[in-house]
Amino acid sequence: MLPLHEITNTRILYSFLNWGKGHLSRSIGICKQLVQQGNRLVIACEKEDFLVLAEYLDDLEFVELANYPFHFSGKGNFAVDLWKSRKALLQHLQNEHVLVENIVKEYQIDVVLSDHRYGFYSKHIPSVFITHQVNLALKWWQFPAQMIHNRWMQAFNWIWILDDTTQSLAGKLSANNRWANSSYIGHFSRFDTTTIDTPKKLVIGVCNGPFPYNFQLLQQLEAIKHLDYIITSLPSKDKRAIQPRSWKESDVLFYQAKTIYSYCGYTTLMDLKALGCEGNLYPTPGQSEQVYLHRLHKSKIER
Repeated sequence: MLPLHEITNTRILYSFLNWGKGHLSRSIGICKQLVQQGNRLVIACEKEDFLVLAEYLDDLEFVELANYPFHFSGKGNFAVDLWKSRKALLQHLQNEHVLVENIVKEYQIDVVLSDHRYGFYSKHIPSVFITHQVNLALKWWQFPAQMIHNRWMQAFNWIWILDDTTQSLAGKLSANNRWANSSYIGHFSRFDTTTIDTPKKLVIGVCNGPFPYNFQLLQQLEAIKHLDYIITSLPSKDKRAIQPRSWKESDVLFYQAKTIYSYCGYTTLMDLKALGCEGNLYPTPGQSEQVYLHRLHKSKIER
């Protein structure tokens, strides 16, 4: 086994999925712990995302790596959209694996960490797949997708499950009954509330998720009259809408939030826990994982 807390003084290559910004956000918390344990991190991603990580952590090394070629129609047909992109995605996975092997050699990497990027592993050094979903939220006729998911995870030496068995946020998604090479690593958020004592008074809308679903959410948030602010990267004529110059600038508002309106991503659930605030969350249309998480937590997040 390769527990997170035992990785020290190691050269690590790290990357994360570009399905919205949730994987980037939770990676900040994971990377913070890795750095605190004396590790050196090489981050592989697009430059825009690396600059966000660099707001929170010093002395990171950067290697540019293209994002996965996701294209969403916005009609709630995620399975159809992924099927249409399958050739480009499979080619990207193959190219990504070759790039990882080159980076490992050039930067003398000891361990590869992948937050749900299936092609981001090495055959020559320990590689870890990070996920909160060892089980996908699927209808019975979609089971072949779980078989593909399992096969791709088998390329990794270890699996870190992003959940806590004593206080599970992922429910059946993280239930582990087959992966002996796995361990639970707990919940991670970019927010550090251990030294923050800020009054909780704001009601905030957060325009998250991949395009065009984030645009659809923005329209919903603009119709909610009692929001104090709407945090978005999209243009809006709403006077409450703000486009922070940096993530840390927006964090000031998050620490003051008593209620957050947004999509029901898993990172959002971990952030609500870290911030100690309530959520009024919507599942992204057609995304079965979020539909499941919304149903699982509905009584807790809409108090």
